[in-house]
Amino acid sequence: MKLTILRENFARGLNIVNRIASSKTSLPILNNILLEAEPGVLNLSTTNLEIAVITSIRAKVEKEGKITIPSQTLTNYINFLEEESLVLELINSEIQIKSKKSQAKIKCISAEEFPIIPSVPQKEKVVFKAEVLKNALNKTSSLVSPLETRIEISGVLFKSDPENKKRFILVGTDSYRLAEKSIFTEENTNKSDFHLIIPVKTVQELIRIINEKGAVEVYPAENQILFVYQETKIVSRLIAGQFPDYQQIVPSVFKTRIRVEKDSFLKSIKAVSLFSRTGINDVFLKTNKDSILVSSVDNQLGESNIAVAAEIEGDENEITFNYHYLIDGLNNLSGNETVLEINSDLTPAVLRSEEEPDYFYLVMPIKQ
Repeated sequence: MKLTILRENFARGLNIVNRIASSKTSLPILNNILLEAEPGVLNLSTTNLEIAVITSIRAKVEKEGKITIPSQTLTNYINFLEEESLVLELINSEIQIKSKKSQAKIKCISAEEFPIIPSVPQKEKVVFKAEVLKNALNKTSSLVSPLETRIEISGVLFKSDPENKKRFILVGTDSYRLAEKSIFTEENTNKSDFHLIIPVKTVQELIRIINEKGAVEVYPAENQILFVYQETKIVSRLIAGQFPDYQQIVPSVFKTRIRVEKDSFLKSIKAVSLFSRTGINDVFLKTNKDSILVSSVDNQLGESNIAVAAEIEGDENEITFNYHYLIDGLNNLSGNETVLEINSDLTPAVLRSEEEPDYFYLVMPIKQ
């Protein structure tokens, strides 16, 4: 294997795939990047056996071949170099990297030891604008954490709408709050109905790679999913399990509807939260005729309350929330105004923005 490549392009490709290579593994090969030189292109691949990332960069290939190189060593070295052009040559199980001013040799492991990356059938394709998909993944995955005890909610639900060929729904939850975001393709698809759970680590990697330009192609399959963005592919396993039937707990009617300026509401919650009880993080909301009173009390510290101007529809009401959950929900909403819909201190409330009707954030109250 011998090729010439621009350092900038090589560094960009390495930084895309590098994070998947794991140093915390009993399999040394998983620390490595697979380099495959083909006519006019160098393919870079990494995997942790659950996710694989493959990207391609232009190169002048004199001799084809493939080998694996320690990911961290190669990435850091290339990032530190300043030269524009590099020559890579495989000599006796070592990669020699040369430029006008520098030279290095890195010991390699045979490509034969690198795991086979699953091939996902590309029968059904769904295409989204990159910025639309990234925004939806950000707003739903921020609630999710990898839970070994509840594997079915350790990822983002990605499902089709059988009644609308252009609509797809993403959902994330940690059982205390839930976010749902609908996104749309620009044209009808020939997809079948599907209901998939994408591991949150895959979603985080996809968010990191997408730069909001262009389009993302999605190929769903039975046990795997493939994302294609520009020159990069992400292959991931899917989570086996049944996502909770969350629609049963989403209220369809509300006793109280509060419309409030988002920034003022956020600042009041943050200020009052300084007086919330440690470990409980409780803030108390009470509606009045034309305002919402935000308050908190800690017997050891003191208390605070702030009245925020608001439009109140329906009954007077009061409810207590974990302020972290409220802040996260408000930060996820678009627009200057927020709508908070509540029934009682025993049932979930919903945050919405009238400027973003295809998104809602549901949050459970703290029972008093």
